[in-house]
Amino acid sequence: MLGTRIAALRREAGLSQAQLAQRLKISPSAMGMYEQGRREPSVELLIALARELGVSMDFLLTGAPGLREQAELDEILRRRIQAADRNLENRKGRPLSRQDLAELFTAMLAELM
Repeated sequence: MLGTRIAALRREAGLSQAQLAQRLKISPSAMGMYEQGRREPSVELLIALARELGVSMDFLLTGAPGLREQAELDEILRRRIQAADRNLENRKGRPLSRQDLAELFTAMLAELM
């Protein structure tokens, strides 16, 4: 799972294996082995990976958001709910479109989580 998470975060950051390896001062083949789960990174390398990929060690190791990620997710949720509220206030009796309903349901589901 760690290797899959590293690969996904690397791609999300728009980096190739070689680019991330260069930033971490390791070989591209070592990076590939970490992503494939064939080798385990050292604690020092995990710290560097988390910093380079902009995530907490909690998230890197478990996939569960750390305090910083949770705060970011909470802020995104708050903005989506506010946007949905504004959209509903501006409807003035007009029926909701499919897009309106999708945004509303997304905000409602996210609030339940």
